[in-house]
Parts: sequence; structure tokens; C-alpha cells
Amino acid sequence: MASAAAVVTLNVGGELFQTTAGTLARAGASSLLSSLSPSTQADPHFLDRDPRLFALLLSFLRRGHLPSPPSAGLLAEARHFALDGALLASLSPASAFAPLSLRPSALLPLTGRVAPSAVAVCPSPHPASVVAAHGGVVTCFDAALASRRSVLTPLPAVDSLVAVSPDLAVAGARDFPGVHLCRFSDVPAAAEVLSWPGSPSANVLSMAATAASEATPLPWLFTSFESARRNSSAVVAFDLSSMAPVAEIGRKEVFGADIEAAIPATKLGWLGGHNLLLAAGSHSGPAGVVGDIRLWDVRSSSTVPVWEVREKEDCFADIAASDKLSALFKVGAASGEVYMADLRRLGNSGAIELDPWVCIGDGQRAAAAASSRRKEGNGCRIECYCNWVFVARGADVEVWSQVELAPEAGGKKLMRRNWVGSGPSIETGGSEEGIKEKNKIVSWAFGGSRMALARAEKQSIEVWDSAPAANCVKP
Repeated sequence: MASAAAVVTLNVGGELFQTTAGTLARAGASSLLSSLSPSTQADPHFLDRDPRLFALLLSFLRRGHLPSPPSAGLLAEARHFALDGALLASLSPASAFAPLSLRPSALLPLTGRVAPSAVAVCPSPHPASVVAAHGGVVTCFDAALASRRSVLTPLPAVDSLVAVSPDLAVAGARDFPGVHLCRFSDVPAAAEVLSWPGSPSANVLSMAATAASEATPLPWLFTSFESARRNSSAVVAFDLSSMAPVAEIGRKEVFGADIEAAIPATKLGWLGGHNLLLAAGSHSGPAGVVGDIRLWDVRSSSTVPVWEVREKEDCFADIAASDKLSALFKVGAASGEVYMADLRRLGNSGAIELDPWVCIGDGQRAAAAASSRRKEGNGCRIECYCNWVFVARGADVEVWSQVELAPEAGGKKLMRRNWVGSGPSIETGGSEEGIKEKNKIVSWAFGGSRMALARAEKQSIEVWDSAPAANCVKP
């Protein structure tokens, strides 16, 4: 067996490449590349392939990520060389994502004794590297899930985490000021902090990032801040190229004891196709849960949202926005049922509208819970990715997809529910509630063909892949 440091020389389409046997071994045991023996310039291995694509592939094997977004040609080249399933999955675009084909593919252990509090996946068009926060540490696993780099932040625990690129993540905490930039370079560091100019000591409640578009030619980071005294809040947009604040959206001030008049946003979502920012927050008081949902046009200087609603009956436990489906989705705090609000039917006057929600779950259950003090939705999470809506219920994940009825049935579009994996878990041994609580999903993220999960009492991150070539294992 060749030493990992042994030099291998290849002639690819007329161009010479030199690397090590260890680098080629990262392609996986089933790949042709990992079986190539050491060779010299005088007698190189010849591969009749495109040298430009091979150079990118070799860079990916060396670094675990790419200097530029992967192309269809590069993915085809990776498949030609039969790269390991995790490598192929990391290069697969969002178009390869198939929720009903998701299977556990990797279990990423974390150092220390603290369970993860947040997880993020690097968005397209980057390869889907995975970032996790555990305690005050933020760890980035490369797209191949083969190596890791960690950054120690001054945060006691991370509540909000966004993966911007394979080399940059941003972290925030509800009880600690500022957004902390975690750079995963050759010397990982977390020195830079982004603050709300109007209140430098403000804490971070939520974050969301955009991709480049006509509305935002450069990527932006939206951050929901609340002042240390909790008497003011705002969403601040930062230009991620310069890290400078470029806009302040929806500033709120608390006057007297009227807390509900200025509920801060604890959930942000970006609708790139509509150039809209979703900002939602809720407050639990003696009268029950009350929430505010607002949509902001980031291109406008108006201080009035495009649309807003005040939630009182079956307020949202969690809310998400879908660009592909042009809709908002929520889990009712009382009923635990899923509701949908079509963006095309919402008012645009800025006035508070009547209830826009349509229950796509059990309507009778939702109606019965609306006026009760039940809390069936507590702990549920909802997220939209591509054309699907995902709901985390304890340890399980359900997925909603849009289906179109046949013309003879009216041709209407309906939302249909399925379960990721084998469906709701059935645990044996020990207390069922106790086991489910330990496996409860506390954070999740989607990217490429992947879903990453952090569970309540697990010192690891689960990675699920839907790429056909993924080597699936049970975590």
C-alpha cells in the first residue's frame, strides 16, 4: 500500500498534474483515483479527460470545498470517477434534492460535552458544507464531511447561525451583543463583530441571508436586534461584501407597559423572487400568545410594511416563507396544525388584514384548538426548501408537497403530507416520552441535496442525503 505522502503524477488530456496518494484516497475506496499508484513525470498515469474539470476536482479533494460554485460538468466528472457518495452529495445542486429519498448518510461527532444548539448548511451555489454551534464553539465540516475547522467565539451559547460560504459563518446569541463573524481560513478566527448602529450593545434574536439578485446585487445579512434594556428593536441589513450596515427596517420602541405594541422579530425569512423580507415575532402573556407578521420590500424606503397581520387565535409556534410556492406557512401554537397563506392573495396597502390562513392539516382539530389554551404546537419547527415544506415534530420530520389534481377533478392544487424516513419514530426500551425528548430536533438546515439535524442530547450532527449515489448509514 502506497504511503499517503507518495507523489502521483497524472497526464490529464495532455496536462501534467502532481498530487499525493493521500489526496486521491479522499475520492473513496470505489474510485479509480484512489487506486492509482505513485508515478513520476517520466511515466505518468494517463487519463483522457478534460484537464480544466480535473483541476477543479483535484482542488476539491485537496481543500474540501471549491473556489467557485460547482457546475454540471464538474458533477458529471465526479460521477465518472465514482467519487464517494458524501462527496457527490456535497456537489449536488438543490435540483437533486428529493425529500422522500432522504436517508441518514453521516453522523458528525462534536468535541466537548455540550450538545449542538444550532446547525446550518452552506447555501447554493456553494458545495453543501455543514456548520454547527456547540456551546461557544462553531465548527465547519467541509463539503466532503472529511475534515473540520473550529472557531471559539466569546458567546456562551449560539442561538442563531448562518452559513454564508465555506469560509464564513455568522453567529449570534439572545443574551450577548453583536453578530460574530467566524472565518474558517487557514487560521480560523472570530474577531469581527457586527452591531446595530443605533444600539451597539443590542442582542441578536434571528438572522437570514440573501443570495445575489437584482434587488441585492451583493449578498445581504438581515439581523433582528433587540436592545439590552428590551425597549427597542429593529432589523438591520448588512452588506456581506463590506460588512457595513446598509438599511434599518421596522424599528420599534416600547412605550410604558405596552409590550405587545413592539414585539421584536424572532424569525426572519428571505423571499428572493419577491424581494420581500419576512419578519415575525410573538409574545406570550396572560391572554395567550399574540404574534406579529410583517413583509417588507427591501427596495423601498417606506417605513410601512407591504403587508402585516396581528395573530391572536392559534398564533404561530413557528413560521416560514416559500419563494417557490409563493406562500407563507405556519404551525399553530395551540393546534399544532399547518396553515398556508397565499402571497398572491395578501393585501398590499400596509394595513392589518383579516385572517389570511387556510389550514392544510386537520381543519376540525384546528378549529377546536383555536379558542382553547392547548399548546400542541410547542417546540414544533417549520422550514421551506425548494418546493417543499418541512415540519419538525419532536424527533420526527414531516414534509408537505404540492400536488395538482386531474382536470376532471377541477385541476386544483393541494398540499399533501408525508414523512421523511420511515415516518414517526416508534421507540422501545425506557420511557417513550424520555427517549423522544432526548432525540428532539432543536435545529435543522437544508442545502444542496442535504438536510442536517441537531438533536437535544446528542453530541453530534446528523446529515441526511437524497443524492442517488449517497452511501446511507444509520446514525
